[in-house]
Amino acid sequence: MVYRTLVSHVNLPIWKPYSTSAIAYHSHLYTQIINGKENDELERWFAREIEAPASRVIDKAISDQRLSKDDWHILIKLLAAQDVRTPSRMRQHIEWGIKSASDVLNEVLEDVKEKLEKGELTSIDQEAEGYEKKPNYFPLKVITESCPDSDIATLRAETFIGRSSWIHSIKHLLENTSQILYKHKWSIVRPAKGYYWFTSDNPVVKLNYTDHLNYDLLGGWGREKGNIIFPIGPEHALFAEIGGRPFPKGARLNLNLTLQFRKFIAENSHRMIFSFYEDTDVPRLKSRIVDNEQVKNEREEILNWHLANAHLEREYFHSK
Repeated sequence: MVYRTLVSHVNLPIWKPYSTSAIAYHSHLYTQIINGKENDELERWFAREIEAPASRVIDKAISDQRLSKDDWHILIKLLAAQDVRTPSRMRQHIEWGIKSASDVLNEVLEDVKEKLEKGELTSIDQEAEGYEKKPNYFPLKVITESCPDSDIATLRAETFIGRSSWIHSIKHLLENTSQILYKHKWSIVRPAKGYYWFTSDNPVVKLNYTDHLNYDLLGGWGREKGNIIFPIGPEHALFAEIGGRPFPKGARLNLNLTLQFRKFIAENSHRMIFSFYEDTDVPRLKSRIVDNEQVKNEREEILNWHLANAHLEREYFHSK
């Protein structure tokens, strides 16, 4: 069942049955244009390297079987992937990029300048060629502008913030930053009897908590005393208090903690909450917004996502 947090009309059903694979899918969200062709390697990599192994481990976890060290690593890798690949994180990346792109480009130019001065690079073209051979494409142009009758040249760097920069960020986070997650003490926790976990299109909760009136959902992967919550089934959720001790195996949370966790999971959602039944608490935990214009705008934004990014990727990756 799906509960939408943004709807076009007040009379639409509160809950509606959908296939999870269909409702959670956005066409071309991760598809890049590389060498003139659509490349969905990231989506295939998610399925092959993360989702397929995790499916087996989740089956073990929800049947309360003992998990090996490798099993835990697979679950943590899934958590990291599910945190960085969401439309919500895409929007955060774009907001970050608008504020920070100039700083990134300045770092690139300093790096190229240093290589040229040290003789590690004889031309800008050499740097570009080396970059083109890398599998993690980042949309970057480094342009040299020579002054007539002078041995002085100006370097200029250009990029665009969109699908390719986001995919590059996803790969960097999963291959590097996510290593800190393996250092935490993880538990699988169950809700109080009579309650169940639901999940959402932004399923990894990163909580900074002082008390029930003072908390936010802006935590990170390594922030001391922060909490990470990730439902993997109606009665099982991956949990860590960073720097804290894990819950004992098979721990069932008390009613107060269960209600708090459910509240955080609902508030952390972006546009959809998923449950195996019509959970009557959800509309109270996160009221839906009725705004037909906003629904149209977001639908149009998704439809234009591929076209706008494909045009820029053809330009930046030198493809026809």
